[in-house]
Amino acid sequence: MRWYHKFIFIFLTLTLTLTYSFAMGPKADVQKNKEHIVWPPPPWEPRIEFLYSITTPDDLQIRKGFFRRLWEFVAGESREGVVKPFGVFADDSGKVYVTDTADQSVHVFDPKDSKYFVIEGISKKTALSSPIDVATDSEGNIYVSDSVMRRVYVFNEKGKFVREIGADNAMQRPTGIAIDKASGTLYVIDTLASNILVYSLDGKHIKTIGEYGNGNGQFNRPTFIALGREGNLYITDTMNVRVQILDRNGKFIGKFGKRGTRAGDLANPRGIALDSEGHIYLTDTIFEAVSIFDKSGQPLLVFGRQGTKHGEFALPGGISISRDDKIYVADSYNMRVQVFRYIKSSQQNNSTQQKR
Repeated sequence: MRWYHKFIFIFLTLTLTLTYSFAMGPKADVQKNKEHIVWPPPPWEPRIEFLYSITTPDDLQIRKGFFRRLWEFVAGESREGVVKPFGVFADDSGKVYVTDTADQSVHVFDPKDSKYFVIEGISKKTALSSPIDVATDSEGNIYVSDSVMRRVYVFNEKGKFVREIGADNAMQRPTGIAIDKASGTLYVIDTLASNILVYSLDGKHIKTIGEYGNGNGQFNRPTFIALGREGNLYITDTMNVRVQILDRNGKFIGKFGKRGTRAGDLANPRGIALDSEGHIYLTDTIFEAVSIFDKSGQPLLVFGRQGTKHGEFALPGGISISRDDKIYVADSYNMRVQVFRYIKSSQQNNSTQQKR
C-alpha cells in the first residue's frame, strides 16, 4: 500500500501549496492604464476613452476553479484566450462573446459570475469551421454564424448545442447576425448572395431582403448588421462602401458613406454598432480605425490608428456596444478585444464638477 500513501502525500502537498498560493489573492490588474487615452485629445472635450483589452479570462479577473487549477499545476497550464477575434457581442448581463476564426471557436466571458468557457462545435465529431458573428436572444441562447458550414448554430447559455438554422441551399455565406428580441426575429447577412435572410428564432425562414446591386435596398457583399432601438436595420454594405438603413420590414430609409481618404470617409467598412444616443460606429479594416456618425450619417469623430498599442488596431472586425455604452472592438491581428467607453456630455460635466 505504499503507493497509496505516496499518492495521498503528493495530493495533500499539492493541495496545501495551491491553497496557499491561491489565498494570496487574484493577480494584480496589469492592464491598469497609467495614461488616460481619450479622443479627441485635449484641449477638446473627450468623447471616447480607452478602458482595457481582453485576450484571456485573467484580463477580466475570471478565476479558474480549484480542480482545474490543481490539474494544471500537475499537468501544465493550458492556453486560454482568443487568437484571431472576428465578431464580438456584449449582452445586457455583462457577458462578452467573441468568435475566433483561427481557433474555430466562440469564447464566452462572464465576469459577473467569474466564468469562462469555449464553444468549439455542435458535437465532438462536428466542430465549428468559420465562426463569424455571435448574438444572444432574450433567453440567453447563443447564435453563431458559420460562413463555411452555411448555418447559424444555436447553443444554450451553457454552450450546449440546441439546433441549427439554414442549409446548404438556403445560405451561401452567412456572416453578420442580429436578433430583434421584441419580435423574436433573426437577421442574417448572406455576404455572397448580397442579401439579408430573415428567420424566426425557431429557424423558420420568413423572407429575404435585398439583392445584388448598388441601388437603394441593393447590396454588394454586405458584412455586418446592427439594430437600432427603434427597430431599424443598419447594414454595412461593404463593397458599395456605405451604410444602408432599412426598417424592420426591409423598406429603404436612408444611406450614408463614401469612398475617400479624409476623416469620415470609408475604405472597407465592416463592423457596425449604435450607442445609447443613436450614434453609429463603423470599423474599417483598411483605415484600421473606428468612425462615428450621427443619426443622419454626418461624421463626428474617428478614433484609433494602425499599431499595437492601446487604442491602435490591426484589422479591426466586429464591434458591439453594451447598454452602458462600453464599446467592444475585435482587434483581429492584435489577438485581443479592445474596450472603450462613450462619454456623454452629462458624464463629462459631472466629472468636471467633481474635480472642482
